[in-house]
Amino acid sequence: MRWLDGLAVLIVAGVATLAVAQPAIIALEASAFDALLALRHQVYGQPFRRQRSHAVVIALDQETALRPPFDRLPVSLWTPQLAKVMTAVLDSGADVIGQQAFTTSAAEALPDYDADYRAVLARAAAEDRIVLGRNAPGPDRLSPFPGHVEAVGGYRNVRRDELTADADGVIRQMALFHETLATNGSAGIQPSLALELAARVLNERPQIVAGRNVVLGQYQVPKSSEAAMLMNPQGGDGGVPVFSLADLYACAEAGDEAFFRKYFEGKVVIVGRLGPAETRHRTAARLLGVKDEDREARRCRLSPMRSLKALSAKSDTPDPVIIATAVNNLLRENAINRSAAPFGIVIAGLLALAAAILGLRVRFLLALPISAAFLGGWLYLATLTLAKQAWLMPLVQPLSAFLLSLIIAWGFGLLRPRLRRGRATA
Repeated sequence: MRWLDGLAVLIVAGVATLAVAQPAIIALEASAFDALLALRHQVYGQPFRRQRSHAVVIALDQETALRPPFDRLPVSLWTPQLAKVMTAVLDSGADVIGQQAFTTSAAEALPDYDADYRAVLARAAAEDRIVLGRNAPGPDRLSPFPGHVEAVGGYRNVRRDELTADADGVIRQMALFHETLATNGSAGIQPSLALELAARVLNERPQIVAGRNVVLGQYQVPKSSEAAMLMNPQGGDGGVPVFSLADLYACAEAGDEAFFRKYFEGKVVIVGRLGPAETRHRTAARLLGVKDEDREARRCRLSPMRSLKALSAKSDTPDPVIIATAVNNLLRENAINRSAAPFGIVIAGLLALAAAILGLRVRFLLALPISAAFLGGWLYLATLTLAKQAWLMPLVQPLSAFLLSLIIAWGFGLLRPRLRRGRATA
């Protein structure tokens, strides 16, 4: 029967490997990554506190909308106050400001309304310290307001910042560049907002090597898919401090230069909206339990509005925080690296083979603890490599192949005595 056992091992391993190679199983790897991030946080805690964050966020948030002089005004009319805050941020020595651009302006009706804002944009552009974020090319009404684009020196200081979700609607990746088409028909490549901001901090231009790989300085950014990287979010306080525009405006009005120097000097500053549902997304951090109140940075003048606490209890991540996370990953050189797709199925096949041998050659009472120890060890190793090396081991495919192969092998082991009796009778 040895030849039959050997054939059974190969068949069992092959069936298990084929089963886990199906798209439905492969798709579960994404959710497994989200769960592994949560497990990493439980085991190893938060590696970077928000005080060490390279990127910070200035939030055009609900609190700001409820405080004077912002209350009862649409966000696009906050530009005079925003200009004052941006001036203080630039004076404090911030490296670069990335702002999600306004698509409308009161300048259409009141030509001088945005004068201070356009002036600070022009100053930042002259110092190479401003990048406006825009969505993918579309209708003019969804594009940055032309007067603001002109103030920053044209589209050389405008980059795309749209976010693309995976098939399950969760955002895990950040685009690194986009292909463009010039008016003369020639193709080109333009960095995304996150990559552009990181490049300006390092004073390096990102390079595209071997056709698709991005190199920023000495760092080759690991790709998770075509032209995108897998982000590495944190639990705890999220690792990205968020300042309310209302508090910073009060701080600037009071002339507190020391506060701005302490929290904005040498930082990448992301300015964007934190309130509406359309500016929030489910991300890989969805199981980490980070809420808006966890991200609140040190206050300068105004106390938090506790009446908004219930509204901040959301697991969805605001757009500016996602962009700031990507900038941190690029500057810390800790974007998640994962193996190419064939590696997962190769490992799954090898583990399925080992499980088939284990199920057929080792007694059930001994194979069970061995299997449990192996599965626990694999999970711990995956957690360790994610925490220490920012490398994502395949989880669902290998472990599913191991378990499925083991179950099938045990089933064959129960049938084997009957096969022997049938052979002996024959």
